[in-house]
Amino acid sequence: MRRSKEIMVLLALFVVMAGGTLWYVIDRRARNRAASPPATARTPDPAPAAGPLVQTAPSEPVLLGTPETERKTIDFSSGQPVVKDTPEDQAALEAGLRDIAEATKDVTFEATKPAEAPKK
Repeated sequence: MRRSKEIMVLLALFVVMAGGTLWYVIDRRARNRAASPPATARTPDPAPAAGPLVQTAPSEPVLLGTPETERKTIDFSSGQPVVKDTPEDQAALEAGLRDIAEATKDVTFEATKPAEAPKK
């Protein structure tokens, strides 16, 4: 009988701990959903960067590989996607593409040899 009392006490402790953890997670999620999003307002730059800057709507997803984003930079530092096409970004992109081309110019891949059919 002694052993069943210990098991019952441990089971009760487990139920209390599981219930407390579940309550904590549910409460925390509810508080996070109810809280207003943090302010992400940025101070405007005194001299805007040269080149077009396209701001997308927060609910509109930014799709990669579209004419809007082709060879442009997408900046997520404000919390929202901002498509940028400045000369500095273009220079960095060109430098990166040159580095990639230089690093891969001597790389070749050989075709794998087909496995021989098993003899019967």
